[in-house]
Amino acid sequence: MFLYVFYSAQTKNDVDILKEEILDKMQDENHNVEDLIKYYSKISPNDAQILNIKFLLLKGDYEEGLNKIFLLENSAKKDKNSELFFQYQCLYGQVCQMLGLASELDVIRDNLKNSNYIKSGAFTELALDKKSFEIFPLSDRVAIIKSGIKSYEMTNNVIGLIQSNIWLAEILGYYNSESKLALNSALSLLKKTDSGVYYGMLIDNYLAKIYLKQNNAQYAFNALAKYQNAAAHISNVDLKADFYKNLAISSANIKAFDKLDYINKSYFTIVENQNAKRAVARAMLVNHINKLNDDKLKSQAYLFRNIYFTIFIAFILVLAVIYFSHKSRQKQAEGAAAETDAKNFVIPDKTEKRILNKLEEFEKSQKYIQKNVSLKTLAQQFDTNPKYLSEIVNNHKNSNFNTYINNLRIDYIVEKIKKNPEYRKYKVSYLADECGFSSHSLFTTIFKNRMDLSPTEFLQKLNE
Repeated sequence: MFLYVFYSAQTKNDVDILKEEILDKMQDENHNVEDLIKYYSKISPNDAQILNIKFLLLKGDYEEGLNKIFLLENSAKKDKNSELFFQYQCLYGQVCQMLGLASELDVIRDNLKNSNYIKSGAFTELALDKKSFEIFPLSDRVAIIKSGIKSYEMTNNVIGLIQSNIWLAEILGYYNSESKLALNSALSLLKKTDSGVYYGMLIDNYLAKIYLKQNNAQYAFNALAKYQNAAAHISNVDLKADFYKNLAISSANIKAFDKLDYINKSYFTIVENQNAKRAVARAMLVNHINKLNDDKLKSQAYLFRNIYFTIFIAFILVLAVIYFSHKSRQKQAEGAAAETDAKNFVIPDKTEKRILNKLEEFEKSQKYIQKNVSLKTLAQQFDTNPKYLSEIVNNHKNSNFNTYINNLRIDYIVEKIKKNPEYRKYKVSYLADECGFSSHSLFTTIFKNRMDLSPTEFLQKLNE
C-alpha cells in the first residue's frame, strides 16, 4: 500500500508527502531510501539530487557526495538567482566547513548573503542535520529554523517540528528561555506520536549532554542506554559518534564498565573512519579547486602533475590511515591487560593538565623538528597512552596529531626564513630537512596548505 501511494503520486500534496517520507526514512540505514530517491527524481530532478547529496553527507560518504556536488555544479551556476544555486551553495559550504577549507567558505557566504531563499522553507525542509546551518551566522541560523517551525506547524509536519525544535534548542543553548520552550515542545510532540528511534535518540542525546553538565551521570546513562542496539542503524554518523561519546562518559562516571570497551570501540571506529574519509575528500576537493583555477597555473603540464600528485597523496593518506588504524587495534588487543588506564574513555583532569604542560614544554624545546616524532614515541616520553594524547591534541590544538606536528614545523621554518635572510638562499629540500620533513614533496604540500603559497613562491615573495 505504501509503495502504491508513492508511486502513483501526481498532485503537489502527494509530492510533498513523498518528500517528507524520504526525509524521515533517511535517518535509518535499514530503509531502502535509494529507490525512493530514484523515483522522486522523475518528479523533481533537482530536489532529488539535493536529497541524494544530503543523504550521502549524513552517512559520512564525503567522496561520493562531492562527486554528486561536482555533477550539480554546472547546472546550478547557470542561474545564480535560482533556488538550485542556493541549495548548491549550501551543500558546497557544508562540505567546505566539514573539510576545513575556510577560504572557500568566505566566497560562499558572500554568495548567500543576499539570497531570497535564506529565510524561506526551501532550505529548511531539505536540512537533515544541524551541520546544514553552521555556515550561517547565529542570527540567520535561528531565523531559518524558526521559519521552518512555522511552516511545519501550518502543514502539521510532526517529525519536522520535533527535529527543528531540538536543533533550535541546541543552537540557543540550554540556559536560554526560548531553548527550554523548544525542548519542551519537542518532548511533548515525541510523546504524542510514534516517530521512530532516530527522533527519540536525537532528543535524549541532547538531554544527556545537559545532564552531564549538571553532573547527573545516572540520568544521562538512563536516557542513552536504551539506544545501544538501535544506534548502529542510525544514518547520521555525527549523531552516532556523539551518542557513543556521551554514553561512554556517563557509563564511566557511574562505573558501568560491562559494555564500556564496546562503546569506546564503537566511538573510535566511527572517528577513525570519518577522519580517513575526510582526508581523501579534502584532497579530492583541493584537486577540484585547482582545476577550476587552472589559469593560475604556469602550464597545462604543471596542472596535470599537481592532479597526479594530489591523487597520489590521497592514496598514501588512505593507506597510512588504514595501516595505523590496524596497528593501533592490534596493539590494543595485545596490551589490554597492561593498559588498564586506557580502558576508560574519560581522561582525568590531573592527567589532562599534566599532558598539556608536557605539550607546552615540547613546543618550547622545538623537539618537533626531530624526524622520529610520532604519537607513540611522544606518548612514551609523556608517560601516557597514545589515545589520551591524541584526544587532548584534537580537543586543545584543534587538529589531529600529524597536522599539529606539521603545522609546528612549518611555523618554525617560516620564522627562520623571515628572521634570517640567509635561509632564503637555501634549496627547498634543505628547508624541508631543517624542520623535520623526510620528504621534499610532502613538505611542499603541507607548506602550501598552511601558507597558501608553495615554498618557492613564498621565498620569491620575500625576495621581491
